[in-house]
Amino acid sequence: MRRNRLPGAGLGAILLLILIFTGCGKKGDPLPPQVLLPAAIVDLSAASLPEEVLLRWSLPDSIDGSCVFKILRSETVAKDACPGCPQKYLTLGTLAPSDRRLGREGERGFRYIDTAVRTGYFYSYRVAVCNPAGHCGEASNEAGLIHNIR
Repeated sequence: MRRNRLPGAGLGAILLLILIFTGCGKKGDPLPPQVLLPAAIVDLSAASLPEEVLLRWSLPDSIDGSCVFKILRSETVAKDACPGCPQKYLTLGTLAPSDRRLGREGERGFRYIDTAVRTGYFYSYRVAVCNPAGHCGEASNEAGLIHNIR
């Protein structure tokens, strides 16, 4: 009494194909395709002042004034600093262009003063532009320095 194994093998093959094809697909950000992320700032600079660090950047032409800036900072003891190495950034603040903590420089320029700095520390900064819905584009170039002025 031999049974026909063909129906069981066919069912197994179909189940295997279902498992394979349901696991495949393009993996990406969970953002809807209609969300356009703001362009990155490309000219961030940092300067050490007596008791603070001054950041300067300009808004890319493709961005209007409805954006917000997410200011990121990494802090390391100067002797342990590794400029150019990956940094662990923490958010200093998220500020609208109208926020009084931001200064204006011309039509599209901004400045921010970080007063919470210590002598002998390496600081690295990045700024990301976020749209009104809170979706941020790529972070800016890194601007880093060792704060030695007091």
